[in-house]
Amino acid sequence: MKGFFLGMMSGLAGIGMLFACSAYGNAAAERIGDLARVQGVTDNPLVGYGLVVGLPGTGDTKQSPFTRRSLVSAISRLGVNARDLVAGIRGHNVAAVMVTARLSPFMRKGGHFTVRVASVGDATSLVGGTLLLTSLRAPNGEVFATAQGPVDASAPGRIGERVRSADPPEGKRTSGMVDQGGLVVRGVPVAFNGRHHLWISLDRANFTTAARIARAINAATGGRPAVAEDGRSVQVSIPDGARGDVVGYMARILNLRVTPDRIPLVVINEQTGTIVIGRGVRVSECAVSHRDLSVVVKGKKVVPPAKDASVPLTYLARSVTLRSLVTALSSLGTRTEDMIAILEALKASGALEAEIRVVG
Repeated sequence: MKGFFLGMMSGLAGIGMLFACSAYGNAAAERIGDLARVQGVTDNPLVGYGLVVGLPGTGDTKQSPFTRRSLVSAISRLGVNARDLVAGIRGHNVAAVMVTARLSPFMRKGGHFTVRVASVGDATSLVGGTLLLTSLRAPNGEVFATAQGPVDASAPGRIGERVRSADPPEGKRTSGMVDQGGLVVRGVPVAFNGRHHLWISLDRANFTTAARIARAINAATGGRPAVAEDGRSVQVSIPDGARGDVVGYMARILNLRVTPDRIPLVVINEQTGTIVIGRGVRVSECAVSHRDLSVVVKGKKVVPPAKDASVPLTYLARSVTLRSLVTALSSLGTRTEDMIAILEALKASGALEAEIRVVG
């Protein structure tokens, strides 16, 4: 019977963290603006290709020939004829990078924002480099911004492993940020005044929440301007008297409070081994066995038995909170990867009364 639910599950590497919170399962009313967004008000992804220069010998090597060609092209645009010198460029102080950013729809021409850079060649570190002027394009190919400036690749979250003796002592740092290095050259126009209709899009589709939002808007306005079209979209008709100030009208609507229909949620980040358990998540009657672990439930109290091969496979006689189960497993010294495997198996068996969302 050992491995009753988890015989097919594989472990995850690393030790992580476990959190229990009340972000989900709380019946408190929330602002509509915290549950949904006005459609059309979204960030716009931008991407570009550029060069990071000034690296202390940690840039691309000859194995990335496109870097040298890009450098020659950049120098040529500055009026230097270097096309005949491409074969003689041997320095490793340049790295080819992809530049990415998200442009806010309310950013005007001349606004600044932060961009991210990531190496596309075989550079070992971007520390100390400077991004040359790069055009950032939208998916339709049009240029909306430019980017340049010093690259910050020193954050611990971007440190890799040192795999070669030639790599920097701190490991590979092949991605980073250029703080406020982006410059908007073409804003994204978003016109609200004069609109007859707007749509509110829920962050998480839910028919009950959408219906409650529509009812709250209708009750506050004294009419029926709001209609829930489906589980994600609520159409809002703008009255004649508010079409000259749609922003103010929508601000009042987004500040209305409703009680969302929350589904108990467990969030798992497999890369970091982090588990976040919402309050009220419960485990129904089931049998749990994983390696040399078992759990005995006596009444409403979860009691972890001793690690002994003579302990039989036990049953959870009634519904208990997942937090109690996790506490019992933690007292046995259960590793985080085993904890995640148990949660996923409980969900697959139908015993875990919650939604599991993997974010990493």
